[in-house]
Amino acid sequence: MQVGFGDLTLWSFLMSSAHGAGLMLAPVVLGLPDSDARHATPWAGFAVLGIHTVAMFLVMGLVAVVVYQTVGVALLRRAWLNLDLLWALALVLAGVATLLIG
Repeated sequence: MQVGFGDLTLWSFLMSSAHGAGLMLAPVVLGLPDSDARHATPWAGFAVLGIHTVAMFLVMGLVAVVVYQTVGVALLRRAWLNLDLLWALALVLAGVATLLIG
């Protein structure tokens, strides 16, 4: 629970990169034929990428501030939840559901 701002920033960057959320914007940025933005310029793709990034940072920041001010860090010390395990379980369940539905 005692990490610096740089460590927290690096960990957040690694976790967000690991699950590939930014990859959903790749067809727009690359201008692939299957994307809805076929005729858009590369600058439009980068604008979409920028808007998405700014929106995610604003929402994450707002949620972090609200949780910190209402719940505080004391909850983390008392009731730690292993989010990595929860996230892995959610991915496995989504994969199983995809196999069963598909």
